[in-house]
Amino acid sequence: MVTFIAPAFNEKIESYIFIGAMLCQQDTNWKAIIYHNGPNKWLRHFVDSFSDKRLIYRESPTNTGAWGTYNRIDAINNWVDTEYVVQTSIQDYWFPNAVRCIGEHQDMDFIYWNSINHLAGYETLLDCQPIIDRIDWGNFAIRTEIARQVGINKPEEFTADGIFVTDCMKSGLIQRPLKLNQILTIHN
Repeated sequence: MVTFIAPAFNEKIESYIFIGAMLCQQDTNWKAIIYHNGPNKWLRHFVDSFSDKRLIYRESPTNTGAWGTYNRIDAINNWVDTEYVVQTSIQDYWFPNAVRCIGEHQDMDFIYWNSINHLAGYETLLDCQPIIDRIDWGNFAIRTEIARQVGINKPEEFTADGIFVTDCMKSGLIQRPLKLNQILTIHN
């Protein structure tokens, strides 16, 4: 089973594509923590309206900034109870086979894949690599125990995702990485 952490910050409803994409997954063995940066009663109500226990709403007491990275840290350390964790965004679209593809490789420590990503340009494939500037939050699944042990150590950095992955790779805890030959997500 995998938990997706999807930070949010006052997006318009049309940006909540992540929720619908998760509900359309072929493999239903997932959880999703939608974690708003600061209070947001409207988003809480929206998530609760689906009456799906796999969708979990959380919010920080205040806007913590840092693109929701402090909320990612809190979710990993206190709310994720699955073997794998995927960092994403409320604005990310996940192809219906994403959870299945991740689940087919449960013997791996770190699974990563290419994506369509605004950082590379919407018409360009982001050829993901486990290094700074070549990976985004929505491009990998990692064993939760490794994510907790290494930690997100530079949450204020714009490249916190790449720094985190680089720290994980350098830690020696990732013995079995795997790059999938698939695109699982579109990151807005």
